This record gives sequence, structure tokens and C-alpha cells, in this order.
Amino acid sequence: MLRKIGDRLTIVGVAHILPKSATEVRAAIERERPEVVAVELCPARYAALTGRAEKSGALEALRLGQLGLFILNKLLYLLQTRFAHQAGMPAGEEMLTAIERAGEAGARVELIDRDISLTLQRLVGRMGRREKIRLFGELLLALLPFGGKRMAIERLTEDQVVTQLLCELKRASPTAYAVLIEERDTHMAARILLLLASCKGKIVCVVGAGHVPGLYRRLAAQAGNWQLKLEYPTA
Repeated sequence: MLRKIGDRLTIVGVAHILPKSATEVRAAIERERPEVVAVELCPARYAALTGRAEKSGALEALRLGQLGLFILNKLLYLLQTRFAHQAGMPAGEEMLTAIERAGEAGARVELIDRDISLTLQRLVGRMGRREKIRLFGELLLALLPFGGKRMAIERLTEDQVVTQLLCELKRASPTAYAVLIEERDTHMAARILLLLASCKGKIVCVVGAGHVPGLYRRLAAQAGNWQLKLEYPTA
């Protein structure tokens, strides 16, 4: 999934487990020769992806009063790992490809995502008990061999499939949709606008396919007149 906005911004929508996503990222950077490559990572996720993160266990999380965040993070990691195994590519490989190709092209790498710990804290903090139980249940069900809805993994970046998955997430958990998608779309769009205003060259932005519709909607209206006019939710 690829969207161009004006002559300076290219958004590459990827599935974090698809080999073809890494290929599309590589091709976009080689074609555009950008000044900046912006990736959907925060410093913590970048450290985890490159093996530089310090690992904390359940006891440490319990001591800090963050056991719920620890369990949610582990469930999301296990689910992504399962899909990555099915697809035959390590999760996050397309982000590593973007960073590697940026270096080869002489481009600066920018991490534009909101900190993962803040995102998970907001997710757990805003959810009611019933919605938390439903979300944890859905994640556990998806981990079972027979659980979850089946969908061809190679279709995860198609417009129709992305729209369907976003609608299902919004229906199943409005809070999860708001925190995981809408808030991060707004945060990343603001970061991209700041980058466009501060540099003169092209930008290639590599994000999960689920963020492309929101980013495109927020940024397309400002093509050629890059000004930061975005409201960020705090409640």
C-alpha cells in the first residue's frame, strides 16, 4: 500500500510480517532518494527490535504495579510472533530494512511513533472492566490454533482488507481503536508535519497499513502548505 501526497511525501503502508513489505520499502527509498525516512517506531520499540532493550519480568512489573501492561504487551508480542512464523519473516523486518536503506541512501532516520508504554497505559487506563476482559479474551482466542478469523496473510495491506479490519476493531473495542489507531495517527501526523516544515527534501514514511487511511486523511488536505494544525487528545 503506497500513497503519495504532493511531491515530497510518500507513505508506505506495510504489514509487519510480510516479506513483500520489506521489498516495497526498499523500492520506495531507492526510488525517492529521500532526505528523511520516518518509521513507525518509538525509541523503546526500536531498542527491542534491535536487541538493545533491557528485559523485565513479571515480578518486576508486579512490583511497579504494571502487571496488566506486562501481560498485554506479552500477548501482543506472542500474537505478532505467531503471524510472523506463518508468513516466514521476522516481525519488524520491514522497519529494519527501512533503517538500513536509509543509511545507504544517506537519509536521516526519524522515529515518529508515540512511546509504547504511554500507549499501553492509556489503553488499559481508559478501558472499562468489561472491555478489558473482551480484549484479553480476543487476544487469547487468536493465539489458539483454531481461534480467530482466518484471512490470507498476504492480503493484509489491501485497502479493502485494511478497512474491514479497522471497522472490526472499532466495533469490538472503541477504546482500543481510539488509542491504538486514532491517537497514534494524530501523533505521527504531527511529527511528519514538523519534519516537512523543517527539511526541504523528500520524506518516505513507513507505517503499518492500518495507519495509512488516518495519516492520508490528516495530511492530504495540507499538501504543499505544511503547517501544524492538529489537535491532540489528552483525555
